[in-house]
Amino acid sequence: MRQKKSSSLKAQHDAVCQTQPVKVVEGDDVTLRCRLRPSFDVTGYTVDWTRVELHQVVHLYRHRKDDTGPQMEQYRTRTELSHQNLSRGVLDLHISSLHLSDAGEYRCHVPRLSASCTQTVTVGKRDEDGTSTTKAPPIKTTEPHTPGVSAGEPVQVPVVICVSIAAAVVLTLVTCGSVRHCSRRIRRREEMLNANHEVVVLSLNP
Repeated sequence: MRQKKSSSLKAQHDAVCQTQPVKVVEGDDVTLRCRLRPSFDVTGYTVDWTRVELHQVVHLYRHRKDDTGPQMEQYRTRTELSHQNLSRGVLDLHISSLHLSDAGEYRCHVPRLSASCTQTVTVGKRDEDGTSTTKAPPIKTTEPHTPGVSAGEPVQVPVVICVSIAAAVVLTLVTCGSVRHCSRRIRRREEMLNANHEVVVLSLNP
């Protein structure tokens, strides 16, 4: 009769935990949620919270009281399970002053009901100014790329182009000087021819 009742309880109750990871900063407190559905009084039952990857006890409640015997040393005096809430099927575990080593997967378990669930806790390191080290990723900016020039290097005008431009300027100046000189010579010749022409005319007309 008792065995049949126990099997019936196992089939009727489930433990429900938070599905999303719980993110905490080093030194803060956290409350891990665990509820029985439907609600059930487990005051007289064993309730344990364990670290899944370590296979060790974080908090143990049995014989209507907390049992610190098998508890991990790092959790001593830092965990609390409300005995009053057990009558409503609320198995929340409060952990104070989290350490970086507290990050991991936690399991809430009621052995007699074969009800259990797990949730993950992540602990971020706190900076000296009291803030979390978690930062937004830097915004990447895209700079125009010049072929043949590596990113981050200054773009330089090729020396050949500079020399070509200078040569063109010099050639232009030289050319302009030559044209002016030639123009002056032509004008002088025209003046000499005009003078000779006048002399010839005067000699023909005494």
